[in-house]
Amino acid sequence: MWNGFKVIDSDAHHHEPKDLWDRYLEPAYRDRVPKVIGMRRNFFVYAPDDKIFPALESGENIPAHHDQWMADKYGTAYDQWWSADIRLKDMDRYGWDIQVILSTNGNRVMEAALKDAEVGAAMARAYHNWCRDYASTDSARIKFTATLPAGDTNTMVSEARRAVEKLGAVSVRNPLLPKGKWLHEPEYDALWQLASDLDFPISVHGESRHLRAAPFRELRAGGTFSALDHIIGFPMDNMVTLAHFIFGGVLERFPKLRLGILESNAGWANFWLPRMDDHSHGRRLILGASLPMKPSEYVKRQCVISADPDEPGLDDIVKFLGDDNLVWNTDYPHPDAPDPDKVLPWFGAQPISDDSKRKILWDNAVRLYGPRLLERAP
Repeated sequence: MWNGFKVIDSDAHHHEPKDLWDRYLEPAYRDRVPKVIGMRRNFFVYAPDDKIFPALESGENIPAHHDQWMADKYGTAYDQWWSADIRLKDMDRYGWDIQVILSTNGNRVMEAALKDAEVGAAMARAYHNWCRDYASTDSARIKFTATLPAGDTNTMVSEARRAVEKLGAVSVRNPLLPKGKWLHEPEYDALWQLASDLDFPISVHGESRHLRAAPFRELRAGGTFSALDHIIGFPMDNMVTLAHFIFGGVLERFPKLRLGILESNAGWANFWLPRMDDHSHGRRLILGASLPMKPSEYVKRQCVISADPDEPGLDDIVKFLGDDNLVWNTDYPHPDAPDPDKVLPWFGAQPISDDSKRKILWDNAVRLYGPRLLERAP
């Protein structure tokens, strides 16, 4: 609770422990996943390997400037590497009632699955079992989003069901598909149907940015290009993915499917939605993209976009889009996240009504994630 507002953080993150795979992988797969031999900032560095992660660099310690940056920003939480207990203390300190947490190092599940479907699936099971144990410290307040292995579709759908029904996941991430595969293909209808039947959303969070929307990724060694990669990657990938769900007919065929469009600001909606509408119902219809409804209508019916607390022009976004399709996030505890003690004061200073703030901080997240968000995990 903060200043009379109940608060849901719709997009936070794990910084998983270095021994995650050693402790949680099934014995048969431990030798098939490269060993974690170090850390680079918040990310695992794996031993060189020819099968799963061949492009990863050799290990090194966290750079000193990054270590100090994180220590200054997060204090004890960084020292204890975000144990569940210390996370809950931070949530109490800063006024966050519930956090929905996405993977950081768990992201590698998606890439591994495209190299070896069995290994990727085993990593997903291990990661989700760890998430369940982590959240069990207080499963009413700590929620997690599953990270799916798309190497084998049947296995992916089965693991999505297990994560939601058995382990308490409140969402699953939009899967990173094999090259040449597309979200609108019938092969993936089973996932969209499962999400509709079990009433959980798909969280879109830049899953394909290294393949599609961030041309500077190969130049990450330089700070400028690393910044350009991040500037471009998240919003462009999420915009493209949202459009794909709409123009590929997925939202039309699955009207109960919900999408959370996360960690890419919300200001682009004022440009992107009218541009999409113009291509399905306006003068650019000549290009052949007719749809039963306007893309903006699909968005308002089925999609929620996450806004940053310090995002300029949020009042204009509310005027354009309304206040029913926006949620709020901290990105805690990533290095580029807002300082945790500032994140709610910044949002509180936004020139929008208290009714809009209440919806963005709580009501819309409940609608996005469904009733599991307010229940204890199984």
